[in-house]
Amino acid sequence: MFKKVLCVSLLLVGLIIMGCQNSKTTNSTTILETSTLGTTTTTEHTNTTTTLPVPKEVVIEDIVLVTDDPKQFERVEFALYGDSITIKREGNPFNYEYLNITGTFISPSGKTIILPAFWTRDYEISLDTNYKGTPSGLSGVPSTNPNEIQGRQVITWKGEEHYRLRFLPEESGTWRLIVTVMKNGVIVQANQKIFEVNENAINFKGFIQIEPKHKHNFVFQNGELFIPLGQNTAWYTSSTRRTYDYDVWFSKMHENGANAARIWLATWGFSLHWGSNYDEFRLDRAAELDRVLDLAQEYDIFILLTLINHGQFSANVNAEWSKNPWNVINGGILSKPNQFFYNKKAKDTYKSQLLYIIGRYGYSSNIIAWELWNEVDWTDDFNTLDVRTWHREMTEFIKNNDPYNHLVSTSFKGETHSIYTLNLLDFTNPHSYGYASQNINATLPNRIKDIWESYQKPVFYSEIGINWENGAKTTQADPTGISIHQQNWAGMMSGAVGGAMNWWWDSWVHPNDLYYRFKGASVFAKELNLLGDSYELLSDLDISISNNKVDILGYKVDNRIYGYLYDIDWKHDRPSIGARSNVTVTLPLASGSYTLRIFDTVTGEVIQTESLNVTNQVVLTIPAFQFDYAFIIE
Repeated sequence: MFKKVLCVSLLLVGLIIMGCQNSKTTNSTTILETSTLGTTTTTEHTNTTTTLPVPKEVVIEDIVLVTDDPKQFERVEFALYGDSITIKREGNPFNYEYLNITGTFISPSGKTIILPAFWTRDYEISLDTNYKGTPSGLSGVPSTNPNEIQGRQVITWKGEEHYRLRFLPEESGTWRLIVTVMKNGVIVQANQKIFEVNENAINFKGFIQIEPKHKHNFVFQNGELFIPLGQNTAWYTSSTRRTYDYDVWFSKMHENGANAARIWLATWGFSLHWGSNYDEFRLDRAAELDRVLDLAQEYDIFILLTLINHGQFSANVNAEWSKNPWNVINGGILSKPNQFFYNKKAKDTYKSQLLYIIGRYGYSSNIIAWELWNEVDWTDDFNTLDVRTWHREMTEFIKNNDPYNHLVSTSFKGETHSIYTLNLLDFTNPHSYGYASQNINATLPNRIKDIWESYQKPVFYSEIGINWENGAKTTQADPTGISIHQQNWAGMMSGAVGGAMNWWWDSWVHPNDLYYRFKGASVFAKELNLLGDSYELLSDLDISISNNKVDILGYKVDNRIYGYLYDIDWKHDRPSIGARSNVTVTLPLASGSYTLRIFDTVTGEVIQTESLNVTNQVVLTIPAFQFDYAFIIE
């Protein structure tokens, strides 16, 4: 059914374009208006006249461009107004099998973008700073710091519910929008609107993709490298300021160069479909996620968006099954959690929910990927075959309906799983809290290498930790965030897409102000150019180090070397160690003249620069260093 509306939309596009090409040329002035379909209607544009088919039923009465100044590379929105009372009386407006309304956007160059409309309502979100109540924690520790914004979040609803379209135009000029309405599987209406998009001088990098040659990294559409360094900020933890938590967290992350966050659609947070009915959405949570994505764009944070948390479908681990609206005892259609993976009605309903997510949030280039599940193998009666089949089907569905081609992944309770062998899953997403007694610099790189060699796709280590229980115990074990420092450098310098991502953002990082631990790695990351004809890990090369307490991570890309030396005795439970003196490192490098830069790993500052003349190999003599040492030779 979903493919049918896509095909019909494309057919209508073809007919309209042919109509424009075959229309008799006139001397009419350009008219930017909506084609209101009654008997026979026409739209004049660029000296042509196009006739659209007569509607079988008028569902959408008006198409309104709500973006005041449509600009290239910025979100543009249309409100699609109809009789909301009738629409809701005749069916569920969140169910795309009842009403599947699509917008086909035709660019000035002829490129076509097709997006599903979504049911919503206008709103404003504000913070009542006069509210002086004490917040409770929502699955976390709320901040009561008086030096931060505090108050109570308020959502004010405006107007009637209606359908809406969002898209991101990548071209300026005259665009054509065709709105197609399919009701109960039958096309009943097609409307057209012509509109202008103005030029925009911003440096738009595009959506995030996989680097195609070596398949270790993420790149933007413009080819620029993207190295994620950040942390989980999975949900707001303050019961009062709610999404304003992210104003604080994201601003602190941005100040220190962190550029990535992982957010769950958790039932106590952003989950869109948790409530009295399994096939409806919570518009307040959808609006909250709108706001957080706007903040992500403002603070240059890129989001790994996790669509389902495992507890929803478990009666044993973080159990929420007893409250799940999919559960038959709550009026749902599933008697057991694992039926979600093979029940046809459940799969069709979830596809409707995916269309809503794509329609509402798919415009955002700040979304790195759709992560289908958090740790799906914690769900009850987990069956690999059923879950693999489900992942294939849902990933295919997303890739067929997301015109911006966001990446897709999922996650498990460990570092590996056979489901990662699905070619449709774009990268692996390991989790591990087994670093309580480990030097992350010495241990994580080997795991990353093994995982990459197993699946031959990028490794995005989205959960890592030294304690899985809580932030208080993590603080006790690592009060200064040494493990955060090491997760960033070890991940970034050993073949993963970027740094590994910590948990306990609310109860460890924020109250101890450990954001500075992202600074040095983020500055160094901006200097990394890992795009080249050759790509080699330094750990795979014939490198000699004079001190067996020192090891090296990094890359040799063409004739550039990016190196990170570290003391193998330094870790979170051994924070104070002495300096290493007169360490000599010998690395293979083509003969020539180079520049060596040495970086402070905490601040990212360049602390030394010198010229090198190299004959087949370079020998670095380091008089003294403590903890770690980063350098670039190019």
